[in-house]
Amino acid sequence: MLISWLYPRYCELCHRQGESDLCGECAEKLKRVPLPICLHCGSPVDGGEPDAHSCARCRGRSLAFDFARSCCARTDQCLQLIYGLKYHRSNYLARPLAGLLSRLWDETPELADEENWCLVPVPSERRHLMGRGYNQAEELARLLGKMRGLPMCSPLRRLKTDAESQTHLSAGERKRNALAAYVLRSSFATGKKKLPAPCAVIVDDVYTTGATAHACARLVKKLPGVQRVGVLTVMRAGRREFA
Repeated sequence: MLISWLYPRYCELCHRQGESDLCGECAEKLKRVPLPICLHCGSPVDGGEPDAHSCARCRGRSLAFDFARSCCARTDQCLQLIYGLKYHRSNYLARPLAGLLSRLWDETPELADEENWCLVPVPSERRHLMGRGYNQAEELARLLGKMRGLPMCSPLRRLKTDAESQTHLSAGERKRNALAAYVLRSSFATGKKKLPAPCAVIVDDVYTTGATAHACARLVKKLPGVQRVGVLTVMRAGRREFA
């Protein structure tokens, strides 16, 4: 096509010209989250856990979501894609990353066996929206919704908190910061608006300690008629590895 000749596309990782911003070969090389995983929080486990639905990491914790899953483990290649989308205004990377989420959807029985889902992006703080020009989680949710034929809904709002970033916070500090950072939009809190489906999937770029996922799921579960809340992220990272 003429437009492809005038504006050629190159893979973000190998820089070869092609039809996508992430070629199939590079997408297949991205390291997946290794199995087995905890069926609740989605963290890799050693296989010796007595309860498949509650690993040592989430046992004893009150996590509001019903399950969480991530596409990729932390690698330099995945970080490059996340940083490009999140910090370098490369919003074109949202499409191939949403494609990874769509593939994960097919591989997740909790999602594939239920049809009544809507997608809820984790909201960004206003200053980040102004600097970046878009919310990366919303871009991922919007494109995933188009791929899966699912509605997107934004019942959450992000407040400004004292912590500039969660990068250097402990797990406990992250949880307290996240609980203070997210609230329901007034139209949903007052019941004027409702989710378009009884089951919701919270969409974000990275799962670190689960603090953000828990805070958002806790609020979504307060909405009338909500039956299940899952979490989907592109990357799974330890708390010392990523903000």
